[in-house]
This record gives sequence, structure tokens and C-alpha cells, in this order.
Amino acid sequence: MDIINKMKKIKVLLAILGILTFGKFVLAQGLPLTAKNLKVVDEKAKVGDIVSQTEKGLVRSSVPYDKNIIGVVGENPIMIFNKPTTTTLPIIIWGETLVRVNNENGQIKKGDYITSSNKPGVGQKATEPGLVIGRATEDLRENEGLITALINIQYMNPEAESSPPNDIIGKIISGLGKTRNIPKWLRYTFALLVGAGSFIIGFFSLVKALREGITGISRNPLARKSIITAMVFNLIGILILTMAGLGLSLFVILYI
Repeated sequence: MDIINKMKKIKVLLAILGILTFGKFVLAQGLPLTAKNLKVVDEKAKVGDIVSQTEKGLVRSSVPYDKNIIGVVGENPIMIFNKPTTTTLPIIIWGETLVRVNNENGQIKKGDYITSSNKPGVGQKATEPGLVIGRATEDLRENEGLITALINIQYMNPEAESSPPNDIIGKIISGLGKTRNIPKWLRYTFALLVGAGSFIIGFFSLVKALREGITGISRNPLARKSIITAMVFNLIGILILTMAGLGLSLFVILYI
């Protein structure tokens, strides 16, 4: 029985070590790409192109500040949903990836917002309020080409970035007052509550389980092995529930 219990402990430790190692590897690769395999009817769409939803299906975006932007055609995303077929392409919806852009609306610098343009699939610098695909993480050093950008599709007002500090609160209140922004704020608030609640509950449950386990061992040393085993399973259950809560909050932000 001692050997079996030791083997169980070793397996648990190896599993935890594996999770930590994988997480460290993912973070070392930069921001993880999240994508969906989606059917694209535009046969000319390629890696880096911005795509939008139309009545015909997914095609390269060709309208400035297109309200129907879905994402960017990517390559080798870390997290991908839906099974690939001969007519699908991995569409990046969040993460750092290559985006095809030009300088027709101004030279793109690191930190600038990027939106769609008149040229199919090609992005441009966003200089007015509208839907953007994200922000450039490097400068564009030619008239047109591929640059890395952090994809995070949202409605944005680039002019607000240069607003004086005393005007920021007013703009936030004004933004909250706009009907179209209410669902977004509710979604983010719900995700924050779920994520924070999961973390707090998991933390206190972990502390409680450890305290009760130590107390149980001190009161009944003969049952030490069974108490430790129960503690290990409790800790694993708490970890799973906490990660599920954090995963749900991420799902709400990205997909709802």
C-alpha cells in the first residue's frame, strides 16, 4: 500500500509539473493565438489578410472600418477551434500574429490601431472612431507589407489616446452612456466577477483544505496517509474548479 500511495503522489507531482512547464512554454512563445477554422469563400485570401462576414460568406475585408470584421488569416495558432476542411482557414481572433497593412492612411508605428481599408485584405492605420482589429506591435517600414499586431477586435477611438487626463473620466462616462457599449461593459463585468470569484474561492478553499488536513493529522496521526490522500484529491478538485472559472471568464470575453 505504501508503494501504491507513493506512486500516486509521484503521478500528481508530475502532472502539476507538466502543467507548469507547459504554461511556461506557452508564455515564452509570446501571446497565445486563439483561432477558429472557418469556411472562407474568397479563394485569394492568404496569411495576414483581414476577413469579414458578408452575405456570400467570409471574404477579404475591403471597406474601411468594416463593422463585420471577423479576424485575420493566421498560421499555426496555438489554440484552434473547429475541425479543418479543404475550404476552411484558421482565422485568428485574439493574439499576436502577422497582418498585411499599407501606409495609405499614414505611416503605421508601434502602438497604432489598425483597421480595414479599401484594398481587399489589407489593413491601414486607424485615425478616426470605428472598429479596429488591434494594435501594431512593430513599425511598417515600407509602403505595404506584413507586420506583427496584437489582434483584439473592438470599437475604438484613437483620438481618445491623446486626450488630457482630466478628460478621460468624462469620455468613460460618455462611452458608458452609449447604448451600443452597454453589452460590452456587462460582458466584461461578468467575466471579471467570474474570474475574480473563482480565484478568491479557490484560494480560500485551498487554505481551508490545507489547514483542516494539518489539523486532522495532528489529531489522528494513524490516519496520516488517508488524510494526505484526501488532501491531494481536494487540492486537485479545487484547482480544476478554479481553472474552469477562469476559462469561463476568458470564453465570455472572447466569444460572447
